[in-house]
Amino acid sequence: MKMKKYVWLVVIALLTFTGCGTGKLSVDERNALEKKVDQRVFTADFDYCTPFRMPARQLSSEYFVRLTPDTLYSALPYFGQVRHVPYGGGTGLNFETRVKKFSGKTQKGDWRTFTVEVSHEGDDLAYVFHIYDNGKVTLDVTSRERDYISFQGQIR
Repeated sequence: MKMKKYVWLVVIALLTFTGCGTGKLSVDERNALEKKVDQRVFTADFDYCTPFRMPARQLSSEYFVRLTPDTLYSALPYFGQVRHVPYGGGTGLNFETRVKKFSGKTQKGDWRTFTVEVSHEGDDLAYVFHIYDNGKVTLDVTSRERDYISFQGQIR
């Protein structure tokens, strides 16, 4: 009986520490990532979201944001409270639009932060990207007409 508990303890410890890897990129991959971010041409895939006033959710479908120097393609779900919706319900965070403003390109240690401001269906949105040197990305979406929502994923 004591041996069985020991085996379970070892299995749980191995499973716990297996998921704790940092996932460092090679030098070439990191340089390619920096180039994409500097040129503002990349796609970020998201698999997790944290809506305001709601529990966090694992995303099961393919959700992404693609950024080019002048256009933002957003294919994201939205969970939360909306204060004003266009007639027919609108398209949420699924749209393609011109970038109004790009700002805040800062670098602190192993990550960069910048903001992309866009307008869609009469709403002003700010997409704040936090991109880490291991390719992970956190996206905070704020809006005049919607509750805040955050997404976590990976740059491809």
